[in-house]
Amino acid sequence: MPQYYGWDVGGAHLKLAVLDDDGALIAVRQVACALWQGEDRLIDALQRLAQQFSFEHGRHALTMTGELCDLFEHREQGVTRIIERMVSTVRDAPLMVYAGSRGWLAPSAAVATAAAVASQNWHATASWCARRAPDAMVIDIGSTTTDIIALQHGQVVCAETDAARLETGELLYAGVSRTPVMAVIKEVPMNGRWRAVTAETFATMADVYRITGELPDGADKHATADGRPADRPHSLRRLARMVGEDADLGNERALADCARFVAFSHFNQLQRGFSQVVSQYTRPEKIVGVGSGEFLVRRLANFNEVIFQSFAELVHAPSALSSDVSTCAPAVAVAKLAHWKRL
Repeated sequence: MPQYYGWDVGGAHLKLAVLDDDGALIAVRQVACALWQGEDRLIDALQRLAQQFSFEHGRHALTMTGELCDLFEHREQGVTRIIERMVSTVRDAPLMVYAGSRGWLAPSAAVATAAAVASQNWHATASWCARRAPDAMVIDIGSTTTDIIALQHGQVVCAETDAARLETGELLYAGVSRTPVMAVIKEVPMNGRWRAVTAETFATMADVYRITGELPDGADKHATADGRPADRPHSLRRLARMVGEDADLGNERALADCARFVAFSHFNQLQRGFSQVVSQYTRPEKIVGVGSGEFLVRRLANFNEVIFQSFAELVHAPSALSSDVSTCAPAVAVAKLAHWKRL
């Protein structure tokens, strides 16, 4: 039976969703893919997945954000190289590239109009959600960024380019794991005073949420800032460096309080973006939570007294796949959209 493969090629992760011919979700995968370190990282990630699936017997739908990596001189080059790599991976199997409001393009057309397909994974997620929740707001908190996307009457109504979305609050570089602590906060309360935070990537938000006990399993697939273990004691050490200290038994409670303050500040960033977007559009009937930071989307919905629904619930994902489905939502969305169109 033919299968539908949905691909989301990011700068830090490669995500794949697989549907059967009836459109039922049968597999979801996310693998670390530090594309900024070299195209060989994408090749390795694709080869790992090729050992699990028969790509030549399926139909493939592609979206991406990996073209933003500074590995590439510009986004057009990134789009071209990613598409070329995907074509060589799936070989003779049909491949279509998602182009946002323009719909679907063949690989050659996508390369010729790279701007139309660059960084459109958020649009794919929103477009699929719009079919099930036409007047909702989709909030996708991933490892690196947050997308806040308004839907009205079954249409995606927000700005379309990254540049415009950065201005409107619809795109925030505030993720749940890879975002450096220094990007979230400039000072913290310590010993009754305000202490400046070092301008170094000693710790990330993964460390903060690991300390608070909120980081979901599998949300942090990359090496830590110092290359040491991804556990709470080492996260405390990394956070301590952010405030000019070493972690020891005498300051563990103070560092845990520091982590909670950083998490609070992170939530305020998200709330600020949400409030800005809501001020432009009608207040949503519900919020659809997406991504590894879905727990924060639920918190936003509760704080703003809006009904919450997870992306996994919306897609009727099997319980065994629900957390992976949310994390890999753009891959699931392009697979679902491709199946719906019978590409």
